[in-house]
Amino acid sequence: MMMKNVFDSLAATKEQEILVGLDLRKYSSEYFHASEKVLAYQDKIKNVLPLELQETLEQLDDEYNCMMMSGMDVYYRQGFSDAVRLIMETMSWSPRRS
Repeated sequence: MMMKNVFDSLAATKEQEILVGLDLRKYSSEYFHASEKVLAYQDKIKNVLPLELQETLEQLDDEYNCMMMSGMDVYYRQGFSDAVRLIMETMSWSPRRS
């Protein structure tokens, strides 16, 4: 179980280094335009919904964002794991006859 803890620690540390203070709207025009559309759609929907359904919409959005972040975390950790595995296999490779 020690390896999993070390892996989790390394992956979380690297992930935090990458994401701290990163505003994706500055670095990706696709992200910027998509986020603008999302905000416009949210405002359009909120304007026609009663107050209690507006709160439900916000809760739905929060849960959806949580779900997407959890999925991204799984993909990130899998990619990190694949990279470590590739490095380890490359370092331990030696020529041999088949």
